[in-house]
Amino acid sequence: MQESCRQSRCKGSEQFIGFFKYGHVVLFALGRVLGILMALAIVGIEICDASILNQTNFEDEEMTSWEFFVTSNGTVGGEGFPAMALFEVAKDGLESTSLKFKVGQVRYEPDNHPEQGGGLVLQVRTEVGVLELSAQLAVTYSSPKDKRNLAGGLFEWLVDDQVIGSHDIGPIENGRILRHLFKASHQVNEGNHTIRLRITRPFTSHPGQQAPFQFVDDLFIQLSPNP
Repeated sequence: MQESCRQSRCKGSEQFIGFFKYGHVVLFALGRVLGILMALAIVGIEICDASILNQTNFEDEEMTSWEFFVTSNGTVGGEGFPAMALFEVAKDGLESTSLKFKVGQVRYEPDNHPEQGGGLVLQVRTEVGVLELSAQLAVTYSSPKDKRNLAGGLFEWLVDDQVIGSHDIGPIENGRILRHLFKASHQVNEGNHTIRLRITRPFTSHPGQQAPFQFVDDLFIQLSPNP
């Protein structure tokens, strides 16, 4: 487990949740009323023992334990990519530091594994439980002549080379920004695991070529115990 791991006592939160109930008891004796007010603090804490394995938002321009990879005929944009860039990935009115990609094929091969690109990879060791993965995504496209691009990018979560979740942006109009909160979950056994966020397109992406940009921010990985 990485040094950045932190413990959370309840799933999806790093805080204890306490529920307080107050009551009073009124005693009656020999026609007289003896009022005794009692404050009963009954605290119920739901303990889920969820472990945060990784939380990365790139604000300090640090990758923590993430590394880059490319597919066999893929590129993440050529020299200078991936790049740290300010962008409003989540539609909240705030720009933040994110990772900027420009994925695609190096050589155009429409038939032989056309989806090519690259992405991020992380090695973790876990106990038995459910891996919960999420990332904020955004895709933009700008062209002086084309009205649209046919493939904004296919995003996939993989655990141990198995695809456990996918989101295909599909065609994107010129000047548009498409956003998505990308989540997935997967049952794992105790041991070492490889987690990938893979981004691919079935078309080429070369320096100077007009192709969509993909942005990634707020990576979050958590292990929850089995129900």
